[in-house]
Amino acid sequence: MERQTKRRRKTLNSSLQQQIIASSIQTRSKTRSLVIDFYFPDECWEFVFKFLINYGNSDGNNRLYLRCLSFVSKQFLSITNRLRFSLNISNSTRPLLPRLFQRFTNLTSLNLTHFRGDLDALLAEISCFPLNLTSLDLSQKPTIPANGLRAFSQNITTLTSLTCSFTKSINYSDLFLMVDCFPNLQMLDLRYSYDVSEEAVVHVLRTCCNIRHLNLTRCSRVKLRTLNFKVLKLEVLNLSFTRVDDEALNVISKSCSGLLQLLLFYCSDVTDKGVNHVVENCTQLREIDLGGCDKVHANVVASMVHSRTSLRKIGAPPGFDLSDTEKLFLHHGCYVS
Repeated sequence: MERQTKRRRKTLNSSLQQQIIASSIQTRSKTRSLVIDFYFPDECWEFVFKFLINYGNSDGNNRLYLRCLSFVSKQFLSITNRLRFSLNISNSTRPLLPRLFQRFTNLTSLNLTHFRGDLDALLAEISCFPLNLTSLDLSQKPTIPANGLRAFSQNITTLTSLTCSFTKSINYSDLFLMVDCFPNLQMLDLRYSYDVSEEAVVHVLRTCCNIRHLNLTRCSRVKLRTLNFKVLKLEVLNLSFTRVDDEALNVISKSCSGLLQLLLFYCSDVTDKGVNHVVENCTQLREIDLGGCDKVHANVVASMVHSRTSLRKIGAPPGFDLSDTEKLFLHHGCYVS
């Protein structure tokens, strides 16, 4: 009896094990089937990741999602690598550049603001890699790395945006070098570079025929009075905190009649006369900032809205009261702040 009981138990255990194994195999099969059914090609994942990064992204923090997503799988790592278009280079990341450039194959923008070292040598090193860069940021440097830019431009000819803001010393020859190295520039940012001269900026505008965006904030030596030729493609001009005056605005508005955005924040020498030159000659103007222009009368806002219908945003001068005219301006499709 005992032997028969043991045999029955073994048979039952064996049968139970077979059922468990069969059930496990069936579950795995269903799981694989589901995985196959829910497989997304890389292009779809790229779309999803771009949505996560860009949706509601006002401060750039959403890009941190890339780091989290890259931990999920090798497939996600490969996709997030392709979605990385900018790189900040510091002293700690420089030894890793070969690996980083090999990993992020779609880089278009480099920021060297936080690098403290031999900038000429770094730029020469970067030029040895097959990169299709369009943007370079060299802000907060004591001088312009002339030798490095020459080496950089020999192999990287795709650059269209150059930022050299807060540079302690930029002389005439530095700007000549920039346009010689990068004749296809569309954006040049020289804000808070106090040594920039009028003659050098005029040369930039004459030579770089494709320039669309020029930031001269706090470039106190520049007025652009000597601009005596057409700058057809310039769309955005920032002259905030400069000594530009009515005469200069008359010249600028005739030479740069295609301006879409003109920023004159705290330009204390500008009056109604200069503003009227701009409104009359810049027929496509969409935005103008007159904040802090204490010589511009508040009444000029109403005349601007009515005479230049392309305007969509106005930074009003001091003393302007929006309460009485808000509905009227909004009716014309212009936001006044």
